[in-house]
Amino acid sequence: MMKNINSFIFNSSRFVAILFILITIGCTNDAWDEHYEQLDSGLENNLLSKLAEDAQFSTFLGLIKQTDYYALLSSSQSFTIWAPNNEALAQVPNDILTDPVKLTEFIGNHISRNSYNTSINYDSTIEKNVVFVRMLNNKFIEFSNDAGTVSFGGVDVAQRDILTSNGILHQVNEFLEVRPNIWTYLNDNETDFPIMMNYYNQFNETGFDEANSTRIGTNTLGEAVYDSVFKTTNSYFKIIGDLSSEENRFSFVGLTDGVYTDIYDELKDYFQHPVEDSTVVNTDRSIFENLNFPLVELEGLNTFISTTTGNEVMIDPSTVVENHELSNGNLFVVDQLNYTPESIIYKTIRYEAEDLNRIEIGNLTDFSVQKRFDLGASGFFTNVVQLLANPDGSESNNYFEIAFPNVLSADYTINVKFSNIGASQQTKLKFEFSYVDENQNTVVHEIPAMNISNEEEGVIKIGDTYSIPVYINDEINNNYFVKLKVIIDVSEPELLIYDRKVGIDYAELVPTE
Repeated sequence: MMKNINSFIFNSSRFVAILFILITIGCTNDAWDEHYEQLDSGLENNLLSKLAEDAQFSTFLGLIKQTDYYALLSSSQSFTIWAPNNEALAQVPNDILTDPVKLTEFIGNHISRNSYNTSINYDSTIEKNVVFVRMLNNKFIEFSNDAGTVSFGGVDVAQRDILTSNGILHQVNEFLEVRPNIWTYLNDNETDFPIMMNYYNQFNETGFDEANSTRIGTNTLGEAVYDSVFKTTNSYFKIIGDLSSEENRFSFVGLTDGVYTDIYDELKDYFQHPVEDSTVVNTDRSIFENLNFPLVELEGLNTFISTTTGNEVMIDPSTVVENHELSNGNLFVVDQLNYTPESIIYKTIRYEAEDLNRIEIGNLTDFSVQKRFDLGASGFFTNVVQLLANPDGSESNNYFEIAFPNVLSADYTINVKFSNIGASQQTKLKFEFSYVDENQNTVVHEIPAMNISNEEEGVIKIGDTYSIPVYINDEINNNYFVKLKVIIDVSEPELLIYDRKVGIDYAELVPTE
């Protein structure tokens, strides 16, 4: 009897539990039905219909109707609109509203293809989630979610994630100004930076823009014929980064003539050359290659920051007199710029001994420079340098000579990095350091002989400090040069004491100022 009672209690409990679950599911299904009904109701209207339903968007909708975007937004493609309300649009300058081209650009600054809701790419472990959205006018605007605070182009999103049949609608209480990119701004204001813009503009190139040209047929040879569009590009962007690109983000320093002159006067002596144009060209190149940076904030400028060409420049925030926020970054106008020679041009010049492009060997039969893989060496190669015959009386067969490129008119010392090649002997080396002065006279400094062990592993300073009078560029056949000759000075009788080989990794010129 007790067993039956227990069975009854168990079965009753199970019945109640099942009944509770069924009721819960019924309620849940009702809730989901109500949710989907609301969702479906929202998705019955497209973006244009949704804008028409809300009086606060009447001005924005009226402006859309004046552009080709109205027909585009009627399609089944997916879009996202960040719609300014009427109050915000009351502040739009009249020259935008009355110019069809500017108006189209302005409206396109608030609409993008594809759907972007406020949770896109959201990661709660990241303080600020950001995505750059490509707008219909090809500008890229930051859409961010900062711990629940959502903004678009720095403007707060007041209403968000309104779903429609062909996309998402967000409401903003401010309009988004169409900003020029850095390159457009510089060209529109080139009278503020005459020397700088004259330099950059010499690299302008006009070419056929196939992507934006319309194909209208073929010629008798079967080649495509276009209603051609041409565009101007700048080849210097290959060096400093494309200032016209909307997809990249830069910080650029716009140099006024006064600041340029101060920097030029500081750097020009390092490019001292008998041909004055050579001094100007090389000094200007060093200045104008180092004005562009990956995007940085103004408050982060009180330290050295790397330029897009890999050098370092310090921008003191107190020297920034203008900060222009543009579509692909910002542009700083300064009244002073810290271009220290050591951070951009006056650096160690290293020549790897295995690089035969600028090496002369006394006699290819008598003298050998063979590279050897070495993980501990610079560039992962060291070199076994060896004299294979007796030195001739004129020392014309027992050397190799390095020609250093891009040497400034400045003071240097010489280092040679030796490598352990495993032998227990030593060799006797002599060195000659030579250069051509401003009168094209060759100046030769003989450095006394020194004994170097085949087991040497390290950098050894040789000779004294040398003042180079003329800037040497990287041309191989230059009338001006700076060379280091390495001579194995071991005669046949001296073979009882010395070997005729040594390991050399590299030679380098080291700034001393």
